[in-house]
Amino acid sequence: MQVPDAGATAQGGIADLGGGIFQLPTDYPAVCNAPLWSYLVASGDKFALIDPGVRSTRTATLANAVSAVGLDPGSADLVIATHGHPDHSGGQRSWADAVPGVRVAAPLEDVPWVESFDRQWVRCWDDYPGTLDMRAGRADLEALCTPEPAVDLMLRDGDTVRVGGRELAVVQTSGHTWGHCAYLDRQTGALFTGDAVQGYGTRSSDGSDVFAPMYVDVAETRRGLRRLADLPFTLLCPAHVPPMGRDDGLAFIRKSLDFVDEAEGLARDLVRRKAPGPVLTRDLCVVIAKLTGTDPPVTPQVVPTARAHLYALAREGLLEAAWLPAPQ
Repeated sequence: MQVPDAGATAQGGIADLGGGIFQLPTDYPAVCNAPLWSYLVASGDKFALIDPGVRSTRTATLANAVSAVGLDPGSADLVIATHGHPDHSGGQRSWADAVPGVRVAAPLEDVPWVESFDRQWVRCWDDYPGTLDMRAGRADLEALCTPEPAVDLMLRDGDTVRVGGRELAVVQTSGHTWGHCAYLDRQTGALFTGDAVQGYGTRSSDGSDVFAPMYVDVAETRRGLRRLADLPFTLLCPAHVPPMGRDDGLAFIRKSLDFVDEAEGLARDLVRRKAPGPVLTRDLCVVIAKLTGTDPPVTPQVVPTARAHLYALAREGLLEAAWLPAPQ
């Protein structure tokens, strides 16, 4: 499956998407070799920033980009994260420090991660004993998002958050994280999906590798993608690939669902082949990474996805059956 070459355009300039929506470049390609955009939603002289990057992003790119579209960076009203990973919420504190009165918003279930890297470390990055050990990189990861912000607005599914006269509808799309939310701008139909729609992965900025789709629960991932497909969006705005119109956006959502289905098939096949012996997370990482073109196969993206599929099969009783001795 070919992965879009988003990295080639990730460091491009500002894009005016119409209706007061702007796509802004970030420094994340230079920091972590991954494409990432922030989105600006303007309302009069106020604006919201959706997924404002990491701690360094405001000074590296966003403040200048805001000025370039004709707004005062000091008039920021809202910095909102789709979820609690550092590349989406790590830049919120820098805006809170620089702009008195700016509101910090995040999905309710991800707020503990946004407000405490220690909690995020325990429940996310250090949660794969025996498969993935990230302790050597903890300091670098922590530097992307500390000091942490205090969250002013805890967003729930069905909420509406206002930026001046504009309304953003909150749509929970749990899967990538438990609290992940997308935001629909009712005025333009722009839908900001964060990491909910991932296709078959995202190519690194230098084109050398692929970041595989990452999710923590299979059923929630499917449910979230189907919810997005049912929304009346006109423009799909993911965080790590360029924005696209409705037809291409629906196709990208379908491709993301196809990946989940294909990864599930690989997991089922692996369990059948390994029975009656145990099935290791690392085993499934290898076959998923082959599907996406990720090398090495055991990464912070592949591991949670593999484990999510193994958990789903365990709930069906398939893994337990594989561990039992074969009938005599």
